[in-house]
Amino acid sequence: MDSSGGFTPPPPPPPPPGDGQGAGGPGLPQRGIGEILSTAFEIYKANASSLLMIVAIVVVPLTFVSAFIGGVLFAPDTETITVLGEPVGEVSARTASAAFLVFLVGIVIAVIINAVLQAALMRGAALGSIGDPVDIDASYKWGFARFGSVLLISILVGLVVLVGLILIVIPGLIFAVMLSVAIPALVVENLRGTDAMSRSWNLVKGHFWHAVGVIIVAGIITAVVGGIVGAIGGVFGDNWFLSWIFQAIAQIITAPFAAIVSVLLYLDLRARREALTADGLRAELNRAA
Repeated sequence: MDSSGGFTPPPPPPPPPGDGQGAGGPGLPQRGIGEILSTAFEIYKANASSLLMIVAIVVVPLTFVSAFIGGVLFAPDTETITVLGEPVGEVSARTASAAFLVFLVGIVIAVIINAVLQAALMRGAALGSIGDPVDIDASYKWGFARFGSVLLISILVGLVVLVGLILIVIPGLIFAVMLSVAIPALVVENLRGTDAMSRSWNLVKGHFWHAVGVIIVAGIITAVVGGIVGAIGGVFGDNWFLSWIFQAIAQIITAPFAAIVSVLLYLDLRARREALTADGLRAELNRAA
C-alpha cells in the first residue's frame, strides 16, 4: 500500500531465460565466422599439449605402419627384360594383389583414425570450449567407448553424401554441410545414428550459408598449413621415413583445429536456437560421459 492508501502494483516478472541468460548463467554467445575461428585458435593455444598428444598417440604409429608398408615392403620394383642378352625394357615385379593389400591397409588405418580420433578429439574440444581441462586418458576412454557410434554416423553420412554426389554433385555438397555437426551432437548430447544426423540437419537448417562459410574458411586454413608441412616432406623425395615424419606432423597440427571448429560451429548453431549455457553444456557432457 502506498502513501495515498492505494496498493502498489507488483514488480514486473524477471525476464525468461534465453537471449544470453539461462539457468546456468550467461548463455553461450552467437559467433560470426571470424569469431569462431579466433576462438578456435584460443582454445587450441590453451590446450595445445593435450590436443596434440591426443592426435599423436594414434597418428604416429598408424601412419608409420602405412608408410613402412608402402615405402619398404611394396616399394617400386622392376625387372629387366632381355632378348639375346640385350636389355629391351623393364616391367614391374609387384603384383596387383600387393597393391590391393596396401590399399586395404590404408582403408583400415583411415577408419581407425577417423572414428576413434574424431571422438577423442571432439570430446576434448568440447571440454576446452567451456574452459575445462582436456584429459588425454579420459578423452581416449570416451573415444574407444563410442567407436561404434562414431563409425556408424560416419558411414551413414558418407553414404548420404555419396548418393548426393552421384545426383549431379550439388546435392552431395548440401548434404555434407547439413550433416556436418552430427558427430559433435553425439559427443555432447549422446545422440546416436540417425538421431545425431537429424539433430545436425535441424541445427544447420536456416543457417546454411553461415555453416558453409565456417567450413570453407577452416578447410582452407587446414589445407594450407597441412600442404606447407607436407610439401617440406616431399622435398626428401624417395626417403619414405622423412616423408612420413612430415606427413604425420601435418595431421597432428591440423586435426585439433578442425575438431575445435566443428564443435564451435555446433555450439554456435545451438546458441542461435536455444538458451544454452556453459553450465548446461557441462551437464550434458557429464551425462554423455
